[in-house]
Amino acid sequence: MKRFKQIFTNQQYIYWLFLFMAILPNIFMLFTESTSLFTRIVQIVMPLGFYAWALTWARKPGKMFWWLFWFMFVDAFQIVLLWLYGKSPIAVDMFLNVLTTNPGEATELLANLLVAVIFVIGLYGFGIAMSIVSLRAKTMLSDKFRRTQCRWSIPLLAVGVLMLVTNIFVDKKFRVLDDIFPVNGTYNMGLAVQRAVKQSRYDETSRNFTYKATTTRNDSVPEIYVLVIGETSRADNWSLYGYRRNTNPGCSAIDGLVVYRDALTMSNTTHKSVPTIMSSAGNEAYDSLYYRKGIITAFKEAGYKTAFYSNQQRNHSFIDAFGSEAQEVKFLKDKVSLMELRVSNFDDELVDCVKTRLEQYDGGKLFIVVHMYGSHFNYKDRYPRNEAYFKPDNVISAERVYRRELINAYDNTIRNTDKVLSNIIRAVEAKGVNSAVVFTSDHGEDIFDDSRGCFLHASPIPTYYQLRVPLLVWTSRSFAEQYPEAVANLKAHNQMPVSTNMVVFHTLLDLSGINTPYKDNTLALSNNDFKSHQRVYINDHNEYRSLDNCGLEQLDIDRFKKQKLQFP
Repeated sequence: MKRFKQIFTNQQYIYWLFLFMAILPNIFMLFTESTSLFTRIVQIVMPLGFYAWALTWARKPGKMFWWLFWFMFVDAFQIVLLWLYGKSPIAVDMFLNVLTTNPGEATELLANLLVAVIFVIGLYGFGIAMSIVSLRAKTMLSDKFRRTQCRWSIPLLAVGVLMLVTNIFVDKKFRVLDDIFPVNGTYNMGLAVQRAVKQSRYDETSRNFTYKATTTRNDSVPEIYVLVIGETSRADNWSLYGYRRNTNPGCSAIDGLVVYRDALTMSNTTHKSVPTIMSSAGNEAYDSLYYRKGIITAFKEAGYKTAFYSNQQRNHSFIDAFGSEAQEVKFLKDKVSLMELRVSNFDDELVDCVKTRLEQYDGGKLFIVVHMYGSHFNYKDRYPRNEAYFKPDNVISAERVYRRELINAYDNTIRNTDKVLSNIIRAVEAKGVNSAVVFTSDHGEDIFDDSRGCFLHASPIPTYYQLRVPLLVWTSRSFAEQYPEAVANLKAHNQMPVSTNMVVFHTLLDLSGINTPYKDNTLALSNNDFKSHQRVYINDHNEYRSLDNCGLEQLDIDRFKKQKLQFP
C-alpha cells in the first residue's frame, strides 16, 4: 500500500501521465487521418515537444494540467469523435451541433457511445484527480528532472516547427489551421463562437431584408403549396429509388409524383442544410444567410397565408428564425420532457396539424412548411411499436455487429416518413385546388455500410450515404390541367443531377407563380430554362467545394458509379 501511494504521489509519474494524456489523440490520428505521412508526423512531433516543455514550467505538473486544461478538454472531445467517425479533427459544426442539437437526440447518441464516453471520463477524470494529488503533495519536480525534460523537449519542438514550415512549402494541400491538432480544434472553436454570435444578431442583420416578391396569378385563384423537409433520410433506402425492400407503399400509390433520381444535399448537417433549403442562399455565399429571410417571407410578400409545423424543439438556429416568419407557428416538442421526447417523438402529429389547417381553408393562397424528425437515431423511437414492419429492430448498441437491427429500424423510419408524406399529399389533394407538395431530406446517414464502419451523419468529411437524398415533387390534377408545361418540365428534368439546397426554393417559387429578383429560373425544376449546375459541398469552414474536392473517398466514388449518378 505504501509503495502504491508512493507511485501515485510521485510528481515524475504524474508528469508522464499528463504528457501521455495530452498526446494520445495525436497518436490515434497518426493512424486515422488521410493527410500525408509527413503531416501526421509533424502533428505528433511539434505538440509532443510543446507539451513536454510546458509541463516543466511549474514544479508541480498538476498546476500545468489546469493551465493546459483547454487542450485536455479538446483531447477528450477528439477521442469521442474519432470513436464515432473514425477520423478527422473536431469541426466547427461539431461545436455548433452541441448548441443546435436538441437534448433528446444528444442523449440518445451519447447513450450509444458509452464505451468512448466512459473511456474519456475515466482517463481525463483520473487526470483531474491526479492534478489535485499533485497540487496537494509536498514533493515537487526536481530541477534536474525539469532540465532533463527541457533538453529534449525544446529541440523536439524546434524540429517540429522546422518540419511544419517545410510542409507548408512542400505540401500544397497542407494548412496548419486544418491539419495540426489541437491547433485546428482550437481554431474551429473560435469560428464556432464567432458564428454563434452572428447567429444571435440575426434579427438585427436581417430586419430590413425583403424579397420584393409578387405573384403573377390572380388573387382569386385558390392555391396550396407545401414544403416537407425530412430528416436523415437517405435515398438508397427508399423503394422509389430501387431499394429491394418496400419502404414506400404510400407514395408508390400516388399519381402525379415525380422522383428525382440524382439528388444530393450540399451539407450533412441539419443546421446548414435546412436553412439553405428554406432560403435562396443555396446558390450564393453561405454567409448570406445572416442577412436574409426565408422562403416563408417570400410567400407572405406575395399574398400567401403561411404556416410552419415542426416536430423538433427550438434550438436557436436559422431554422427557428425562418419558421417563425410564418403567421401560424408550431414547434410540437417545445414543452415535451426529455423522456417523452425519446419514447413518443413520432411525425404522425404533423399530419394532424396539416389536416387541421386544411379544414380551416376557405380558398385563397396557402403555403405550409413541415419539418419532420424523420430518421434521427435512435431509429426505433421514431415510429409506433405496432408499425415495426421490419424485425428484429431492437438496437442494443450502435455497433457494426447490430447492423441488421439498425437497418431494420432505419427502414421502419423510412416507412413512417412515407406514411406521413403520403397522408399529407392526400389531404392536400382532397381540397381539389391547384396544389403541389415538395419533399426532400436535409441529409442522409451512414449505417456501417462499408469497410470504413461509418455511422450517423455530420462527420467532418462527408460520405456518399450522407449526401444522396430523396427529392420528390407532387402536383395535383387541377395543377396539371392548369399548368401542363410546368408538369412536363418537372418530368423532363427528373434524371438530371441536382442539389436540393439549390433547386427547392426556386422550384417552389416557379410552381406558385411568384416573382422576385432572387428567383433563378435555371434552378427551377418546373421551368423550361432549368439546367444542371456544378454540385458542391459546404465544408466545415462554409466554403463551397466541388464533389471531387470535399474529401469523398474511392468507396464513395465507386458508389456513385454503381448507382449511375453523376460525379463530380
